[in-house]
Amino acid sequence: MWVEKYRPRRTTEMVGNEEARLIVSAWLQKWKPHAKAMLMVGPPGTGKTTLATLLAEESGMKMVALNASDVRTKDKLSRRIGEATKTVSLFGGRSLIFLDEVDGLLGRSDYGGVEFIKETLKESMNPIIMAANDPDADEVKKLGAACIMVRFRPPPPREVELYLRMIAKEEGLAVSDEALRLCITTAEGDIRQAINSLQSQGKEASATRKDVRLGVGPGLNAFFEAEDSASALEALRQVSLQPIEKVREIEKSVLKANLPPEVLSKALETLSRTDLLMGKIMKSQQWRLLRYLDTTLAQELQPLLRGRGVRFISSGDLPFPTLLRIWNDSKKIKEISRKYALAGHTGAASARTQDLPYIFSLCSDEGFRARLEKTLDLDETFDKFLEKESGR
Repeated sequence: MWVEKYRPRRTTEMVGNEEARLIVSAWLQKWKPHAKAMLMVGPPGTGKTTLATLLAEESGMKMVALNASDVRTKDKLSRRIGEATKTVSLFGGRSLIFLDEVDGLLGRSDYGGVEFIKETLKESMNPIIMAANDPDADEVKKLGAACIMVRFRPPPPREVELYLRMIAKEEGLAVSDEALRLCITTAEGDIRQAINSLQSQGKEASATRKDVRLGVGPGLNAFFEAEDSASALEALRQVSLQPIEKVREIEKSVLKANLPPEVLSKALETLSRTDLLMGKIMKSQQWRLLRYLDTTLAQELQPLLRGRGVRFISSGDLPFPTLLRIWNDSKKIKEISRKYALAGHTGAASARTQDLPYIFSLCSDEGFRARLEKTLDLDETFDKFLEKESGR
């Protein structure tokens, strides 16, 4: 995977957030017992976890990492990090304690997750770095007074573009400017997602847009039945629907189709990314980004559906077996993503949306599947699920 191949090996190789990275690095160099902890706040994929990992390596500290949203109560936190906060090696060596997704802590008095962290920050003999995605979460606000808070923001598109061009050059990949912009825009500043999107890029399909409008049914069925991404894009651009309604109707048709579970899962994952893009457009009013919506659906979604008999469905409720299948699969995906995030030193959300589609594709190999299950401590019920998700 390119995201691992081109993962920064030093903090100086990271993209974006230079000032924030310098603040965290300087804090760690000057840290003394009972000093304030560091709290990095920003969206997934902006380098928070990577920075903590690299700082531990560069400073010669042992990394003690924990996804706080997985062990949210006082008792669980105490068992996992209590000893690490009080232990220093015989020769004075320290550990760097990293708590990811602290905005997922449980702050109620009967759980005590937030209160335990606040007390631990005062007494820890080792530096503690925390990370959160949501700066407005109550847990973040409660911890803020005991921490130095640093904001991480999506890196400038130009920096992401230069980084992707470097990767494309190293891999001998010819990628068009439009395809590159699509990778950058849909990633919304998430470097990991941008790299994964670049890796999935094939030859860019282009088509001349005709000034023709089609009804919902004919247009979407032409999209589903298109023989290539170029034809799919042309059909989609002719559908006489508002963008948000277009996505909804496609999602309804996908859910009603009799798709293999692994195809359905990948299709819904792609649709979720278009939902995120629509949310950004509606929030920022950057209507120029709408041109990327159809391209994403044509290049990423339609190839999954091609030749599988998906048809436009106008109305009706989903059958219960379909709902049950989606619910069961989503539970397994959520558990795998959390365990993978802990093992891979990344956030659960970014693991689920960026890494798991690639991990699932590798699970067609029985040996890889066995190693993954052992590494993530998955029980035997996950084996058939992973085999199914691999498309084997």
